[in-house]
Amino acid sequence: MKSIAIALTGFLAMASPGGFSAEPEPAMTADDLQQLCGGTDHVSRNACRIYILGVTQGMSIGFKIADGKISGGRPCVPAAISAESLEQTMKKKLDQDLAASPGDRSLDASAFVGRVLLAAYPCSNSGR
Repeated sequence: MKSIAIALTGFLAMASPGGFSAEPEPAMTADDLQQLCGGTDHVSRNACRIYILGVTQGMSIGFKIADGKISGGRPCVPAAISAESLEQTMKKKLDQDLAASPGDRSLDASAFVGRVLLAAYPCSNSGR
């Protein structure tokens, strides 16, 4: 489970670089990723795939935000937020939104995450 939390933290750091303070060392290094992806157990292999997919989708949503294709600006996720807190926020919103609008189940997941983060952690005018 720690590997998934590290992967999520790394994804969020890449998806919203303006919302995090610069840290002296990345949450996940290339060596960490190599070890994770080189693992033979299913948990390591799945965490590797999820990390790579998360970074890829994070870049995609980032480009959409930067190109102005998503209204509302960008989220400013606090640097001290825990992976568990982000997970709880996302699960709650997924449950609420998909129960209210089952047709939304086919929406792009990265765009959904981006909208939830924007709603939960909007940037103040001074923080942009």
